[in-house]
Amino acid sequence: MRALTRLNVSALIASGAQHMTIRHIGCLECGKLWNDRKAGREFCCTTCRIGFNNRRMKRGAEMYDLFRAMRRERDQAKLLGIWAEMCRLELRWQQEDQEQRPGRRSYMPPRKALTNLRETGRLPIGEVLVRDNATGSRRR
Repeated sequence: MRALTRLNVSALIASGAQHMTIRHIGCLECGKLWNDRKAGREFCCTTCRIGFNNRRMKRGAEMYDLFRAMRRERDQAKLLGIWAEMCRLELRWQQEDQEQRPGRRSYMPPRKALTNLRETGRLPIGEVLVRDNATGSRRR
């Protein structure tokens, strides 16, 4: 919902401003529109920001054990169809979002998510060592 309103366009024309833009941006949580002059603003208030992040934490907790099982006990996870269950869980979240918060994402964009993890030091930067199942040795 990034569009100039008629009122803002009229005000810009009347003031002679040619390169200044005022956009209506919607809150990711409630959808409320506001005139945004701060780049990167995503929420209209603290309550919306906290609600958004609490939903992410709850959903992350639901996914955590399934993901760890996929990484650490692959054979068992495969037999139990963990990947399919993870996909069903995400689909349910998507459906909830469309019903309760149509048109607004409830996750951080991929680039922003990686940047946040790297900047806080929770995602190591560099080579990842992987165990070679055939020889049991580590390879890069």
